[in-house]
Amino acid sequence: MKDYWLAKLISSVEEGVDSRKRLQKSIYLLQQREGCPLQFSYILHYYGPYSFELAGLIDQLKGADIIDESAEPTGLSNIRYKSKIKEKGKHVLKNFEESETGKDMYGQIKPFIPNFQSLNEEDPWVLELAATIAYFYEGEWGEAQKQTATFKKLSLNDNKLKQAFALASRGLYGPKVIPRPTL
Repeated sequence: MKDYWLAKLISSVEEGVDSRKRLQKSIYLLQQREGCPLQFSYILHYYGPYSFELAGLIDQLKGADIIDESAEPTGLSNIRYKSKIKEKGKHVLKNFEESETGKDMYGQIKPFIPNFQSLNEEDPWVLELAATIAYFYEGEWGEAQKQTATFKKLSLNDNKLKQAFALASRGLYGPKVIPRPTL
């Protein structure tokens, strides 16, 4: 199930998802703000919410030749990995979607595709901050913003933090928030 949904979301971005970080944060926001059925478990990492399960599924899709992940240098020692659906992946998705199960699963993920595409266009730093704010959210947006500012060592007046707060607190369809499980 999750493998199909993830491949379908990646395939919805024609040019590919430009980084693992963007993929992690976009999926997190879709889950937390929209109720996307993927439901990966996340921990708080230096770069915001991170899912080992999602990272493993990306590797599985690569191993099955469904997606391609190409390394692109971004600086002296930084590399980002762009994920894109492969031709074989497009064929597998098309064939699966012709089955009754595939039609049903497509119907479940379809409402999230436009928002995933929209998140793919967000500034990566704003996306990271928005996901972190959503991670800290426990009923009070102002407190989540303060915790994020402290965690990321930013001023509450930081412009990108304000943009991220707007993205995280408004959601993409409205004010729906799925509470994160407590440990």
